Amino acid sequence: MSQLPDPTGDLTPEARAIYDQIVGSRGHNYPGLFRSLMLYPELAQRFAALGTLLRFDGVLRADLRELAILTVARELRVAYIWETHQENAAKAGLSPAAVADLLNGEELSGHATLYPAVVQLARHFLELQPIPQELQDRLVAAVGLPAFVQLSVVIGYYRMIAGLAKGFEFALPAGMSDPFQAANRG
Repeated sequence: MSQLPDPTGDLTPEARAIYDQIVGSRGHNYPGLFRSLMLYPELAQRFAALGTLLRFDGVLRADLRELAILTVARELRVAYIWETHQENAAKAGLSPAAVADLLNGEELSGHATLYPAVVQLARHFLELQPIPQELQDRLVAAVGLPAFVQLSVVIGYYRMIAGLAKGFEFALPAGMSDPFQAANRG
């Protein structure tokens, strides 16, 4: 079991300022990602800045962004991402039914019209497959080219977080549980 130490108790004043800014911008102090990245504060700061752009300052609709993030979590079975994004998904307008269908591997065709396309895009990126032109054209027509690019980068960003979460076995925050161990999900 490979875990990184939590350096947040021994940060320099400069590193503490970076960490406090990251935590403040996200509204929580979860164990895992940013605590681990604080072993290299400048990296944590830059990684967080990209996340801030992708999650809070971008042009992509919040429901599509959170659906993409949850799709990465579901496809790669990363409870850390899945659980830490449940509140964000609800705030973004993803219905509990859509989230449950995604978790259970159901098609999202009964939900917002773009949801199946977002899931399909995420799966192509996660499987390192070329994006079908028809899929790209459909999404670009619906959300615009900048939002499509942001959506694509969100998927890659959370794929990277998934690798870190799995590799360093980030613990789930208190009160959260692994939905992928609850049942044998397809």
